[in-house]
Amino acid sequence: MHYPNRNSSTHPPSALPETRRARDHRYRAADYIVEALQAAGVDTLFGIPGGSIAPVYDALLEYPDINVVTTRHETSAVFAASAWARLTGKVGVVLVTSGPGILNAMNGIASARTDSTPVLILAGEAAREGFGRGAVQEGSAYGLNIVTMATQICKAAFELSSSEAAPFLLQHALRTASSGQPGPVLLSVPLDILSGLINRPAIAMEAPVPVKLASDDVESAARALKAPGRKVILAGSGARYASAELLALAERLGCSVMTTPKAKGVFPEDHPLALGVFGMGGHPSTSAFLEDGIDVLLAVGTSFNEVATDGWSKDLIPRRSLIHIEVNGATIGKVYATDIALVAPADVALRGLLDSIPETESSLPASSQLSYAFDAKTLEVLTGDTISAPRALWELQACLPEETIYTTDSGTNLFFAIHYLKIRRADAFISLLGLGSMGSGLPAALGAQLAAPDRKVVAVLGDGGLSMVAGELSTLAALKLPIVVAVLNDQRYGMVEFGMKAIFGRSPDFEMAPFDVVGVARSCGAKALTICKAEEISQAIAEAPCDRPLVLDIRIECGLGLPTNKRFQQITKNTQGMVN
Repeated sequence: MHYPNRNSSTHPPSALPETRRARDHRYRAADYIVEALQAAGVDTLFGIPGGSIAPVYDALLEYPDINVVTTRHETSAVFAASAWARLTGKVGVVLVTSGPGILNAMNGIASARTDSTPVLILAGEAAREGFGRGAVQEGSAYGLNIVTMATQICKAAFELSSSEAAPFLLQHALRTASSGQPGPVLLSVPLDILSGLINRPAIAMEAPVPVKLASDDVESAARALKAPGRKVILAGSGARYASAELLALAERLGCSVMTTPKAKGVFPEDHPLALGVFGMGGHPSTSAFLEDGIDVLLAVGTSFNEVATDGWSKDLIPRRSLIHIEVNGATIGKVYATDIALVAPADVALRGLLDSIPETESSLPASSQLSYAFDAKTLEVLTGDTISAPRALWELQACLPEETIYTTDSGTNLFFAIHYLKIRRADAFISLLGLGSMGSGLPAALGAQLAAPDRKVVAVLGDGGLSMVAGELSTLAALKLPIVVAVLNDQRYGMVEFGMKAIFGRSPDFEMAPFDVVGVARSCGAKALTICKAEEISQAIAEAPCDRPLVLDIRIECGLGLPTNKRFQQITKNTQGMVN
């Protein structure tokens, strides 16, 4: 599948101008930045142009193989880059201008930090001569300091102080974003520095040092896992790139596996050892397993946050040993007392355990232990003009290929997607769940489709989340991306309304009307249909266009069959004093 390059219309490949690199051994810092990004394997950039970042956009005209995607909002660009990074394993790159441009991106940047996603944000800045003098969109005006602000939510934030420093600081920023525990890095680049001429340098970066774990600690963990008793593995999103090692270890031990909500699919959910998701929107099979007590818990790549632990459940505390594999040692011991800590990337630690545990003929259950709680109530065909959300997802997945990538938003749609979709591949479920940002699901689908052009991509959204980023439908249409946008439409901010009724017994009216999903989608160039009956979904997918998005306005009943979790209980506990 070919996606048009937005640069190629200006300079067709046959008529590209002679590059500055060919004309002169000295060229702009902006030219070096683009050249270095291409050398790092970055073939797609996301962002919104502006005056302060204009030199980079100008330099990109000489690189027709780099796809430059112009989103409708800066934070959407970061969400898209995050999904692209997750699927490709490379650093996602975002271009924004100064002042409002970088400030608009802050939600997406904070989300990337909480999700440990490697993203480089190149933020234009006013020329230095205007600093403190009220330059247009200056990031340091009126006491603001973009770099200082970004430091609070980024893994690192820098400002270029000279054109000659650009090559070195850019390489450092790329490496910082992807090394250790990945995360977003901001590089603020003043306009005059981007335009400054520099010598093309030769840069030799220090080679990465392989992580080596203490053999005694690995052996201690291996002994605990080999000992008799009830054992379970909890896989977090940090295990995403170690799914093969995770599967091998689980099968070697004959050990059941559950995942956190964000890590859904890291362990195939149709495998005989799959318990399903534990935490928000999770499966009763995981809770039932833990209720009988466990002797050993192997936690891989999780920080044990509220969502991942179903409100810091005490059922996760083992009788004998908690083994925690986590690349960020600062998170170990913060929630649960840890007996053995392996501070390393998941793949490194799991390979160490595999080397220490001999292969045996372990017995596996006859079928997956995962339970979805599908029943007549959740799958029934409702009378009237609504369909149950579980039935909608069941119908949707039944007519799509197994390798389909699903992205989700924050809201009731997330609960339903976590609980009812069955995911078999580690890269087939993307939920930017760390910050819980509404509006992240649609741009995530954009990034996923550009990263995996040969796979089907489905964005599962609510009408509230779509309303925040509806303009991105025009981005998908302009790029001719055949993404399916499944809107579970209860015509209200359903999660908040449902939660308030559960906690307080009452709720304000959070109705979304008037919001015409189909009308908005069609105005953005998408094909759009209203879905009121189950059989309409498969027909719509069968007739989906291949050159533009398909938006399904699926009318669901508010709160019907919503999988519950401890989140409402936590809020109730912390509001009791206010309502008693």
